[in-house]
Order: sequence, then C-alpha cells, then structure tokens
Amino acid sequence: MGVFLDKSIKDVVDELNVRYFLPDIQREYVWLQNADEKKIEQLFDSILRGYPIGSFLFWKLPKENIAKSDEQDSDKLNFQLYQFITNYDERKPHNEKMRIEQIKRDDLYIVLDGQQRLTSLYIGLKGTRTLKKKWAKNDNPNAYEEKRLYLNLKHQPNMDNPEDNYEFEFHAQKPENDEKHWWFKVGDILELKSVVNYTREHKLGDKELELLETLNKAFHDKQLISFFEETEKNLNKVLNIFIRVNSGGVKLSYSDLLMSILTASFSSDIRERMNELVDTLKEKGFPNVGKDQVLKTCLLLIGKDTTFELKNFNKKNIKEIEENWEKITESIYNAAKLLKTFGYAGYLGSAYILSSLAYFYFLNLKMDKNDEEQALKFVRNAQITSYFTPSTDTKLNNIANSMKDVKTFESFNHNLAKHQTSPLKITNDSIEEMMCSSSHAQVFPSLANLIPKPEV
Repeated sequence: MGVFLDKSIKDVVDELNVRYFLPDIQREYVWLQNADEKKIEQLFDSILRGYPIGSFLFWKLPKENIAKSDEQDSDKLNFQLYQFITNYDERKPHNEKMRIEQIKRDDLYIVLDGQQRLTSLYIGLKGTRTLKKKWAKNDNPNAYEEKRLYLNLKHQPNMDNPEDNYEFEFHAQKPENDEKHWWFKVGDILELKSVVNYTREHKLGDKELELLETLNKAFHDKQLISFFEETEKNLNKVLNIFIRVNSGGVKLSYSDLLMSILTASFSSDIRERMNELVDTLKEKGFPNVGKDQVLKTCLLLIGKDTTFELKNFNKKNIKEIEENWEKITESIYNAAKLLKTFGYAGYLGSAYILSSLAYFYFLNLKMDKNDEEQALKFVRNAQITSYFTPSTDTKLNNIANSMKDVKTFESFNHNLAKHQTSPLKITNDSIEEMMCSSSHAQVFPSLANLIPKPEV
C-alpha cells in the first residue's frame, strides 16, 4: 500500500545515484535540449518564490528483489537501472547504466515520475551543463563550454511581478562582482555551515543575508519533495501507474517505449548500441537519424513490417536484428559515407533516404560506379519530391518491394518509378513546388544539378 511522504531537496539530491535510480522505462533527460527555455533556472526561481514544484512518484524496493546482471530468477524483477545525469553534455546526453552489484544501499528508490526535475536540481546543485556556444562550429574544439549555476545575491525581484525573476545564470567561471552583482555558486548552499558568517566574511548587507537564508531554508529545511511511495513488488501495477502519471506530461516517443521493452526483455543491450549508432551518425552530419528512424531501418533491412507496433518487435525479429547487428550498422555507415560524398551531410531532408541506401548495401554489400550514380539520382529525386512525407511506412514498403529482388540500383529506380500508387519521379508539379520552396532539403539537390557530378 502506497503512502504520501515529504523530504527536503538536500536529503533527496544527496542520495541520487546512491539510493535513487531511474528504470529503463524512463525517457532520457530533455530539459536542456532547448536551453533558451531556461527550465532549470525557472525551477530554482519557483523554489525561492515558494511555488509548488509538483509531486513525485518513487517505487521503494529492497535491492534483493531486483535480479543481478547475470542472474536468471523468475521470482525477481528483471530490469536495468540507470544513473541520473550529473554533468550534462549535449554531445552525449545519455544516462549511464548502474549494475545492481555496484549499489551499496539495501533499499532503493526507483523514480517513476520526477526525473526531469530531479536531474535539473542535480545539475544546478552538484553538476554542470555543457552546450555548444551560439554560432560555433561543431569541429571547433572550443565550441562547447561547461558551466555551473550561480545566483546574484544583490538582485531582489518584485514578488508581485512574475516576470521579475531571481537572477539564476549558468557561467563557465565565477563572474566578476560589482555594485549590482554578487554571484554565489548555488551548489555551495548544500555544505555552507553558516549563512551569517558567510555574509560577514564577504561584507554583504542585510538583503543579501535575507536571500541567502531563503536559499538555505528552501534546500535544507523545507520539505519540498512531496512524493507518493509505492512499495508493492508488482511490475504490472507499477507500469500502469507510470503510464497514467506520464500521460499528462511530455510523452515518451515510440522508440523510448520500445527501448524499455527491449532492454528489459532481451539479453543484448539494444539501448547502448542504438545510442552509440545515433551519436555517431549525428557526428557525421545526420542529426535527423534518431532512434525512431534507426529502429525502422532495422526492420526494413531484415525484411519486416516497419510499422511501430509491438508485434513487429517480437523475440524472433529482435533476435534477427541482434544476429545481423554488425551487418546492419555497416550498411548504415556505408550509406552515410556515400551521402557525405554526395555532399548531403547536414542537408538530408529525410532519414529514410539513408535507410534506403542502407537497404541496398545490406542486400548487395557494395555499389559499383553505375550504382552510385543511380543512387545519387534517387537521393536528389527523393529530396526534391519529399518522397517519404507523408505515409512513411507505406513508402518504406514500396522501397522494400522495389529493391528486394534487384541487383543494380538502376533496376531499383526503374521499379520505383513505375510503382502504381507512389512512384518516385520528377513531375512538372514537383518542379513548380520546388521553385517556390525555401527548404534547404528541396533547393540543395536542384542547385547541385547545376554543378558537375561529384566523384563517387
């Protein structure tokens, strides 16, 4: 039977990655994907203002109830735990695995609702965030900057004006203080012995002392983490609770839900492999090839229905993906390499253009000169016509049917151009639409036709 409880922020934050962990059904941290929204700063502002920060849902379990990494016990819960992110880096924004054997506490809290807020508190109090500087290029070694959260003690907002916030800001190093600014590293409040002594030592006034006391009470004394504690060892019940409490927030993507099932049900670590592949493709200039697209590509390459339905991720199909993983990744990397040669790194309109090339590599291992020229024709036509939008799964089915029995890319192009319902060919309408378009994905291949073909 669950109960409602309260704890201070310090009590919880001090035990993140010690006693509090994330289950594999949780999505990854997303609050810093758009740093301009300042969600972390707003959370800390709400705390100082005394606003509620929402309830949390924790699943309390004895460690012995969770199966170890190499343990097969039907009486124990079998799922992977992950750590909270302490130092966020947008180049590697993934949570690290935590083996049960590494955990020293006997009783654990599995966080089912509240990951985004707790991670934000963790980053603001004990960690850092590393984001790319505006206008900086990815290949610049100084493009990324690690920053910590600071509070200006000299700024007292007007509490009647919700637009006048406390000045929480991330800085790479402590900023210079002046008449209007005294920057306090927010995380220092956790270990500060005496607020009064600190203000005396730094010759701060009563207003700064008052703000520092408010900060201290908010994180040390007030019981601001209000949570429902579930203790039943019933995975189905907990999953139902999880689905209900998350339905009102930012929804999990299909791939997040499938990842949780795959990670919990199969031996190989699909999630880690998928993250590595997605990160590498991003580095190569294909950021629109995410986990959703890679999962569909896997189904396409093994000749299965690409629709995102649980039945398509049965044990038989997953086993086939696992057994062919090296060939799948090699085919995807070959496709990315060819697209980069064509000049499409950073300009690919649809990830499924890459998927189509990967399917040809999967079936034929390599392309000759004519195949590559025909592949370039396919890429340009697919870009100009936005072929994969809409009805992506139908179009991928067309790709599969047009390619599976051919030996040359020219034959594939011929088959696809003759398709009854969704042929890929340039028409007067598509040319007119392209001429009025401002989309890089459509304009780029047309302009590319005006220059000599690349050596491929």
